[in-house]
Amino acid sequence: MPMKILIVNYRYFVSGGPERYMFNLTEGLTSRGHEVIPFSIRYSANDPTPYAQYFVEPLGSPDEVTFAEQCLTAGTVWRTMQRLFYASDVERAVRRIVSETRPQIAYVLHYLRKLSPSLLVGLKRAGVPVVVRLSDYGMLCAEQHCLRGGVACELCVLGNLWPSIRYGCVQNSRTASALNALATCYHRWRRYFDLIDVFVTTTQIMHRMMLAAGFPERRLRCVPTYVDGTTFRPSTGFEKSPYLAYAGALRAIKGVHVLVDALAILRRTRPDLPLCAKIAGAGDPGYSAHLERKVREAGLQDVVELVGELNATALATLLNKALVAVVPSVCYENLPNAVLESYACGTPVIASDHGALRECVVNGETGYRFPPGDAAGLAGQLEHCLGHPQEVLAMAKNARRVAETVYSPAHHLDALERLLDEILGTKPRPTARPDRVVGAAR
Repeated sequence: MPMKILIVNYRYFVSGGPERYMFNLTEGLTSRGHEVIPFSIRYSANDPTPYAQYFVEPLGSPDEVTFAEQCLTAGTVWRTMQRLFYASDVERAVRRIVSETRPQIAYVLHYLRKLSPSLLVGLKRAGVPVVVRLSDYGMLCAEQHCLRGGVACELCVLGNLWPSIRYGCVQNSRTASALNALATCYHRWRRYFDLIDVFVTTTQIMHRMMLAAGFPERRLRCVPTYVDGTTFRPSTGFEKSPYLAYAGALRAIKGVHVLVDALAILRRTRPDLPLCAKIAGAGDPGYSAHLERKVREAGLQDVVELVGELNATALATLLNKALVAVVPSVCYENLPNAVLESYACGTPVIASDHGALRECVVNGETGYRFPPGDAAGLAGQLEHCLGHPQEVLAMAKNARRVAETVYSPAHHLDALERLLDEILGTKPRPTARPDRVVGAAR
């Protein structure tokens, strides 16, 4: 049966993987006869929608999206603190959109820190079941990526937030980390997270981590992300060009510098290899400048090409011609588009051996893994692939097969529809009634 679904995310424009998923999902659900209603923050970069009238005000100006962009005015600081702890304006806004559009269920993506758990209270007070998809590790880690000082860290995943304060994990600030920990403790005390009917994880590793943190099995469902296998598809005959590809954000947590270091090692140790790497993406200007400097200092100007941010068609062409794609993240990833789109293009992936990458990249079948941050380990895997084209071709075909089955749109939409139907059909009582949540706004 067709459903009316409220989709919540704190950005209504493409700025990363979660937003690309949101718009792709909206298109997929709409094509199946469902009605999708967005709820977000009113940014100037937003895609146009008739539902923008219901969106809430940003923390700063409509042009200030990230915390780093915000001017520190008294109003901005006050709104930031409200959204960190509890924002009554968000509760009022979501109750208004529910009252006037009557969605049957809410599918929530990013909401912490920019919308606050008041969103959950507003939805429950309006009688709407809530499903939250975990796009990162924010429920388990204050830094959101299980990263500390450039290396993987799980000190806080079982609930003790003190390490995040000690090491200043949030914005490299102990003050910001302490505020975040205080807000999280407040949310737990108020039992706001008990208002979530089901958490959707995209990988089994996230599923297991949530179980270890104390979330019951009945409130967890693993639904892998999907990839557009039409736009992202192999070249004819899986024809490849002799270059390596990176596609994603240019941020330190993504480990692109590890790739540059690996290429420098290969230039010194295997000057006979035909090295070429194309790096696509945008992000932190400081980090981009750091990468350019590393390339110059290593004498790799003839090897590394930074091609900038590409649209979907150009990105698909980049990936389907690449011999292999590299995902050298030093942070824990949560089933990134870089892997799925490479698979759909029939391109094997060489990835860091931790987080979800350990689960979705199978050694010798769809790619290879290397120790996180280990440039020499990455160089070894690149050297192996450059010297074994037939092995790479076999992995390319395997990767495409995985994209067409495990990560297909139909597989994802079927699983998500079954979950939403199950919740609406059984109408389970929420774990905690909104009028019994300690201190919930009335």
